[in-house]
Amino acid sequence: MQKIIIGILLILFALCGSGCFTILQWQRQYLGDPIMRFDKDGEETILKNHIYPRREGSGGGYGGAGGGCGC
Repeated sequence: MQKIIIGILLILFALCGSGCFTILQWQRQYLGDPIMRFDKDGEETILKNHIYPRREGSGGGYGGAGGGCGC
């Protein structure tokens, strides 16, 4: 019986401790902070993505195609 009560309490704690909440529109700017990025140095990643296709002899896979016309 005690294991069942502990299990129920753990499930309730997990449900109450979940981080689901609504972010207000004026708070969304903070999600774009550099501290929230996966890569440490954005400029270095851009440089690596620019050099990699020339070194490997292939290209693509990092973003959408575009010809400058907006299509």
